[in-house]
Amino acid sequence: MGHRPKHVVEYAAMRAIHALVNVLPYRAALAFGDGLAWFAFHIVRWRVAEAERRIRDVFGDGMPAPEVRRIARRAMRSFFGCVIDTLRVPRLTREWIDRHIDAREIVRVQDVVRSGSGAIIVTPHLGSWELGGVAAQMLGLPLFYIVGKQKNPLTDAHANRMRGLTGIETIPRGGPALRKTVKYLKDGRVLAFMTDLRNRTPGVKARFLGHEANLVPGMGMFAKMAGVPIIPSVATRTGPTTHLIRFYPPIHPDPALDRDADVIRMTEEVMRIFDRVILDAPDQYFWFNKRWVLDPLEPDVAADHPAPAPGA
Repeated sequence: MGHRPKHVVEYAAMRAIHALVNVLPYRAALAFGDGLAWFAFHIVRWRVAEAERRIRDVFGDGMPAPEVRRIARRAMRSFFGCVIDTLRVPRLTREWIDRHIDAREIVRVQDVVRSGSGAIIVTPHLGSWELGGVAAQMLGLPLFYIVGKQKNPLTDAHANRMRGLTGIETIPRGGPALRKTVKYLKDGRVLAFMTDLRNRTPGVKARFLGHEANLVPGMGMFAKMAGVPIIPSVATRTGPTTHLIRFYPPIHPDPALDRDADVIRMTEEVMRIFDRVILDAPDQYFWFNKRWVLDPLEPDVAADHPAPAPGA
């Protein structure tokens, strides 16, 4: 069966960019990413209006328009830097990681894994989040992801091939994913999980960036079911070619609380940490996300999928 022309064009463009950024030195590849960011921000205006509206919603209407625009512009540049880092995964070595990334706090996770427990590393769309996961794997953490399918089957297959190069195993979302994830965690493996996405149906309500967010319940649910801690982490760019990966103290399930209350507690603790980090470095946050974390649910979705009752 043939592929849609749109998918073929997207795939060809992605492969061409992929090849280019893996030929160029790192600084040159990042400069190329800066050019793409400039084009996306000033010419295409890709989600710029939405990003600026979101920044005003979080920081208030009192923030001057030039500052809102500056944060959005730098955030676009940060995002394309993350894309370049992700495309360069085939070139990464342990020596490169040691030279460009300060990940000394990874001992927090290594200590948990050495104790025989699995763990859930959670991170927001901040800095170079994909690079953070690859670095953690190369530094010895037995990482795995839960992934969904992209609409373009060509780019989806390529992304899976690239993940395979890192040694990070992936579990397709849906089907037996829940049972397999809990088993992996009980076996001492580490799930990497993105937290700052709006759940498409009623999920976990928590304060985030000054508003109530409807969040994916997965991290708290998996932690409770497997009896493993959640470890918040962020990967920020500290210089043109250097990064810092921070790992915060583990948040453990509380056996004295029922499932729903404990999931809410752990989620709120994680989001309080990420709230501070994002407000301190807003120009490295992905304000352009299609599944914007603070967008409200459509009324018909909320009615069709009521939130589960506590203890259900």
